[in-house]
Amino acid sequence: MHSNRHLIFLCTLFFCLATMPAFDVIGQDTTSEKTPPNNKTEDISTLPLYNIAQLNFEGNKHFNQKKLRDLFRWEAKKVYSQQEIVAGFERILSAYRKEGFVFALVSQPTVSPISASNTQVSINVTIREGKRLRIGDFSLIGNELFSQSKILRELGLRKGQFFTRTALEQGIERIQLLYSEHGYPKVEIEPIITNLLPAIGNINFALQIQEGEKVKISNIKVSGLKKTKTDVVLREIPVKTNDFFDQRKIDQSYHRLRNLGYFYHIQPNLLEAGTTEDTINFHAKVTEARTGRLIGVLGYAPPVEDSDSVPQLTGVVEVRETNLLGTGRDVKFYWKSGLLKALRLGYKEPWVLGKPITLGVLYSQLKQRSPINDSESEERAASISGNTKFGRFYESEVTLGYKRIHFGGVTSPLPDSLSPSINTSQNNTPIPIQRGTKYSVTVRLTRDSRDYFLNPTQGRRDSVAVELSRSDFKLRKVWLDLQQYFQTWENQIIAIELHGAAAWGINIPPTELFYLGGATTLRGYDEDWFSGPRRAHGSLEYRFLMGRNSQIFTFVDLGSVTFIDRPSVFDKLRIGYGFGARLESKGGIIQLDYGLAAGDSALRGKIHVKLGAAF
Repeated sequence: MHSNRHLIFLCTLFFCLATMPAFDVIGQDTTSEKTPPNNKTEDISTLPLYNIAQLNFEGNKHFNQKKLRDLFRWEAKKVYSQQEIVAGFERILSAYRKEGFVFALVSQPTVSPISASNTQVSINVTIREGKRLRIGDFSLIGNELFSQSKILRELGLRKGQFFTRTALEQGIERIQLLYSEHGYPKVEIEPIITNLLPAIGNINFALQIQEGEKVKISNIKVSGLKKTKTDVVLREIPVKTNDFFDQRKIDQSYHRLRNLGYFYHIQPNLLEAGTTEDTINFHAKVTEARTGRLIGVLGYAPPVEDSDSVPQLTGVVEVRETNLLGTGRDVKFYWKSGLLKALRLGYKEPWVLGKPITLGVLYSQLKQRSPINDSESEERAASISGNTKFGRFYESEVTLGYKRIHFGGVTSPLPDSLSPSINTSQNNTPIPIQRGTKYSVTVRLTRDSRDYFLNPTQGRRDSVAVELSRSDFKLRKVWLDLQQYFQTWENQIIAIELHGAAAWGINIPPTELFYLGGATTLRGYDEDWFSGPRRAHGSLEYRFLMGRNSQIFTFVDLGSVTFIDRPSVFDKLRIGYGFGARLESKGGIIQLDYGLAAGDSALRGKIHVKLGAAF
């Protein structure tokens, strides 16, 4: 995202490498011991296209045989040309030099036919690793803004340690970042060899620093806006006109813009040359996205075996606009059916009184029927919340809530066919009807460093919340959510999520329990089928990215709740697994999950379909 990444001038440091031969021709007798009897040994320069059946290395210590073959990109049945073979050995040399073995040499490879038709060959290579380079004396030239000790701390190298190109490059990048954070983005740093000592394996070098002019942000603009008002965008970014350049603020601005959800694409290069040497312009070129969403989720569960039950359908409808009339206001409507019926209406007003504070109001109704008996629970609730962002990744929220709760009623027997599937601590005894109110305050802290909230490839999101309530129901509740994303290979992501929640109190209403099962918690099980005063669940997904907002994935979900009458004891661990896809189209996003509970046959899975339309 650094639009003005400066060149790291390593040419001087590695001039000796450019002049070294790719291969050192060793005498003809060096491989004679490896040559099979009656087989002719050939020089690689005479090699036409051959199948390399064997590739052997000698003299290597730092890299093992497998690593060297991987660097060569050897495949047993692949036919190689002379150019491909030379390129393979050059990759090996490059890897050695990157690790500090700048004097490493590869012998002239020798070729021995191993088949009567001479179509398969064995290649033998001797590696001369040489001394691994260590850092000797190093110094600084041209630094005035920062002391030598401060710059050397950022460089992170010390005398006597093994030299690697990666460590040097990372150290120089840290120095560049130090300068850019203090208004000097045009700093140039060039390593210069002062002495190279092959006999003892030492390198002495200096860093030539040209600090350049201190730079200000002279102009800030956003182009490509059609719906969103310009001031709505500018208020979200920390970069301001006449500020001295700070790379941290540039990075934070890009992160904020990308995760606002208003834009389909943002040009990564945010900086342009100013009218003078000491000025630079911030220019965000954006393509707006549709911020209205109509989402429908349909869940299907087949009938329970050996019972008179029928297939169950559950549904969710959500309508949301996160950028109402281009002002950044957020309105939403949510409706859910099933064992747990819910209705929510919400509104958020951003930047109240010109401050980075968002005020929100929410009204909700909830009705829950126990899968064990015919008792029902209802609640009506309203809340007001205040939210603010601070730092680069942090967000805090305080919510004041009010609820009227009604639960209890006549029970009915539980079918024997269902009893193994539920929290067995619950029974069929009548539940007395109870009514009451609850006043609560909830505090939440979130850290979100994901690179893109809709389809992250790296970063993490952590959230912790605590609720205290009084009046007729005195409860304490806590939530902990951890999400981490790792990139393995190109366009392949591992997503790990861990979630925990707990409630403490006497006679906890059913609507205040934590529910488990379904598309958002435990795929492969019925929606909200399990409940308890404490819940733990997690998921592991391996994702193959197909586009900016598209992916296919496999998943494993784990989860459990505690018994209602024994809130510190967890029921057995449930496991769900399956596969799914999230596909973006011009009209919206389609998501499909097919989940199986542990022990289910392949045709007994639960299907969760999420249809999204953008407007």
